Amino acid sequence: MRIKDIRARIVYSTKSTQTIEIEIETYKGKVKASSPIGTSKGKFEVKEIEPKRALLKFNSIKKLFLNTDFEDIKDVDNLLHIIDKTEDFSEIGGNLAIAISAAFLKAFALNEDKEVFEYLGNKKIPLPVCNVIGSWKKFYGFQEYLLIPSKQTSFFDSIEKISQAYLRIGEILKEKDTNFNFGKNLESAWITSLDIENILEILSEVANEFDLRIGIDVAANNFFDGEFYVYKNEKLNRIEQLSFLEDIVKRFKIYYLEDPFEENDITSFSALQADLPTCLICGDDLYATNLKRLKIGIDMKATKAVIIKPNQVGTITDTIKFFEEAKKHNIKTVFSHRSGETDDNLICHLAVGLGSDFAKIGISGERICKINEMVRIEEKIKNIF
Repeated sequence: MRIKDIRARIVYSTKSTQTIEIEIETYKGKVKASSPIGTSKGKFEVKEIEPKRALLKFNSIKKLFLNTDFEDIKDVDNLLHIIDKTEDFSEIGGNLAIAISAAFLKAFALNEDKEVFEYLGNKKIPLPVCNVIGSWKKFYGFQEYLLIPSKQTSFFDSIEKISQAYLRIGEILKEKDTNFNFGKNLESAWITSLDIENILEILSEVANEFDLRIGIDVAANNFFDGEFYVYKNEKLNRIEQLSFLEDIVKRFKIYYLEDPFEENDITSFSALQADLPTCLICGDDLYATNLKRLKIGIDMKATKAVIIKPNQVGTITDTIKFFEEAKKHNIKTVFSHRSGETDDNLICHLAVGLGSDFAKIGISGERICKINEMVRIEEKIKNIF
């Protein structure tokens, strides 16, 4: 495939910060893709560069993409790695690289008159993982409290349950938290000043009512000071953190636990997963969609689930390699949004088209554009129209 034109522009994320978007014109039409932005970034992620600088980088390499015939997305991503020989895309920026790669994936699908999920070949609808409550401020608790369906008859049915649960949680928080006034965080989860125990008691009540499971994104990087995990009223060392989390998981029947330790402590991940064999311990910052990191985790049996964020690794091909390695070792896959999103719905198509187990795409606010896209995909697969 040879494209007619490719251009770059600066657009805005849901954090009101700038990011990069790529638009490609083919002989079948136009497609566009943009890079989301993470708030808390792991050190193993590829490097972002400032969007205005990314535009200058794009202008210097644009002709390479206009003057080349590409057979598939691997050809495009190989060229990106030839252009930027660093492992972390620090030369042209991982944000520019993933926007180019994602736009070309959409162009290949358009060239075959297919949607991206169809082009990728799979038609499996993932279970949603939805952030319903967020901590009030740093050190007050875990970053995200999540709801996940116990079983799924359809994605629409799962979202209906979780959305009802989300609204019910808002009503309960209004009753129990004097500081609560329906405030939301960057991902439109409710913000509360209640402590961990009270939040999990509320979640347990609501989860039982709507036949849902509880998940937690600890995001331990955010409150690790180099020696201790610093909570509002106490500091825990690594062993104490492990014991504390074991107790939380067992008492509140936590199904999914993401980033329970800081990103360098893979040994503690492994110990916790061994002690909690029925809980899905999940690595996000631990792996950062980095294949080398994943292979270490596999060897150490560190987690039973992985977060996948394409902008952490810079290309669609590298994202697929990471996904396939996880599936080969029976590790559950979770395609995930970032805190600073755009209107690009590609992660929905990747999750369905590759056959992911879960999709972490929010439940309210601007996250609705992802949810609604998944509903449309499900309708198309089931031939509702």
